[in-house]
Amino acid sequence: MSATPRISRKPDPASAEDSEPGAIPDPAPDDRSTVRSLLRLWPYVRPVRARLITACGVAIVASCLSLVIPLALKWMVDGPVADRDPGGVWLGGALLLGLGLAEAGLFGLRRWLVARPLAGVEATMRADLYRHLQRLPVSFHDRWPSGQLLSRGSTDLMLVRLFLAFPLTFLVVNGATIVVGCVILLSQEWTLGLVLLAPLLPLLVLCSMFESRYSVAARTAQDQLGDLTTVVEESVLGVRIIKGFGQHRSQARAFRALSDRLRTTELRKARLLATLWALIMSLPELAIGAALVLGTVQVADGDLSAGTLVAFLSTALALRWPVDSIGFLLALSQEAASAADRYFEVMDCPPADQAPAGADGAPAESGHSLTKADRSPAALELVRGET
Repeated sequence: MSATPRISRKPDPASAEDSEPGAIPDPAPDDRSTVRSLLRLWPYVRPVRARLITACGVAIVASCLSLVIPLALKWMVDGPVADRDPGGVWLGGALLLGLGLAEAGLFGLRRWLVARPLAGVEATMRADLYRHLQRLPVSFHDRWPSGQLLSRGSTDLMLVRLFLAFPLTFLVVNGATIVVGCVILLSQEWTLGLVLLAPLLPLLVLCSMFESRYSVAARTAQDQLGDLTTVVEESVLGVRIIKGFGQHRSQARAFRALSDRLRTTELRKARLLATLWALIMSLPELAIGAALVLGTVQVADGDLSAGTLVAFLSTALALRWPVDSIGFLLALSQEAASAADRYFEVMDCPPADQAPAGADGAPAESGHSLTKADRSPAALELVRGET
C-alpha cells in the first residue's frame, strides 16, 4: 500500500449529489462578499474598538499634516525666497521640521495604540478555535486534514491580525487623505486639479476588476497551503513508518507536486498584483507630467505664481503614497477575507453535543486536496505512524 497522498481534481457538478453529507461546497466567487466576510470579525474587534478608532483618527491627523507641508513651501517661495529674506527661510525650515516630527510622532502613537490589543484579538481567536476543535465529533477530525486546521490557526489568523493593524486603518486614512488633498488641489488651481483627477475613474474600474480576480487566487493559494501543510505534518509524525515501508520517495513526489501547484498560484497572484501596480503608478505619473507642463506654461504667462505651482506639485506628490498603496491594501484585504472565511468554516461546524447525524463538515475543495481514499484508516495509519 502506498502512503503517497494523491492529488485529486475538483469534482464535477454532476457528482455533487453523491458527495457525503456535511461536506462544505467550494464557495462561488460571485456569491462571496469581502465586506460580509470581514464583518464577521466584529465580535472579536468590539472589545478593542475604542483603540482602533482612536488610532485611525490619529493616523488621519498625521497624514493630513503631510498636506500642510506644501502650503508651507508655497509661503516660503512666494514670501521669504522672493523677498530674499534669510530669516524667513530659516523660520520656514523650522516649521517644516516641526511638521515632520509631529507626523512621525503621531504615526508612532498609532502603532502603539493597536499593537498589543490586536495581538490579543489574534490570541483570542486562536483559543476559540482550539476550544471549538475539542468539542467537534471524531468524524470531523477523520475527514479534515490536520494541515488545513493548522494553517487556519496560524497563517490565516496572522493575515487577519495584519489586516486589522494595517489595511483596515489605512484604507480609511488614505481615503480621507485623498479627499482632503483633492480639495486643496482644486482650491489652488482648479484646471490643474481636474487634470490630476482625470485618472480617477479608470483606477476605480481597475480596482473593481482586480478584486474579483484576486479573491479567487487568494482563496486557492490558502487552500493549497493547507494541503501542503498536511503532507509535511503527517510525514513528520509518521517518518519512521514511512522509512520502514520505503515510501520516502513517494512522499517527496507528493510534496513536490503540491508545492509546484502552490508556486503556480502564487505567481498568478503576483502577476495580478504587478499589473494593478503598474497601472496605478503609471496613470498618476502621466497626470502629474501633464499638470507640470500646463503649470509651467501658466507661470511663464504670469497667470500662476511659482510658489503656487511648487505647492500644487508637492501636494500631488504627497498623494502618491495613498494612491499607490491602494493595490496592496486591497490585496491584503482580499487575503484577510479569505482567511476569515476559512476560519469560520471550522467555527460554524456544530460541536458533538449539537451536531445531527452526518452533519460534520469537510474542508472546501481547492482542486488540490487529498482524496477520500487517501484518508482511509489504513492510509492514515501508515502516514501518521499509528499502530
